[in-house]
Amino acid sequence: MASGPLNGVKVVEFQGIGPGPFCCMLLSDMGADVVRIDRKGRRGSMPFDVGARGRRSVALDLKDAA
Repeated sequence: MASGPLNGVKVVEFQGIGPGPFCCMLLSDMGADVVRIDRKGRRGSMPFDVGARGRRSVALDLKDAA
């Protein structure tokens, strides 16, 4: 169980570049529950990627109606 000032806060992150992933890494470090939405068919982050620590991820195709 995560602890910190943001314990109980849920955050949804959409895969991208720039400050978004870094911000979500900091939010998860402070106890937030962060879920990253990856593009379906794209390669996710590497297991040793420090920037992806503390987050779960799921691959979705948001353009598909199903």
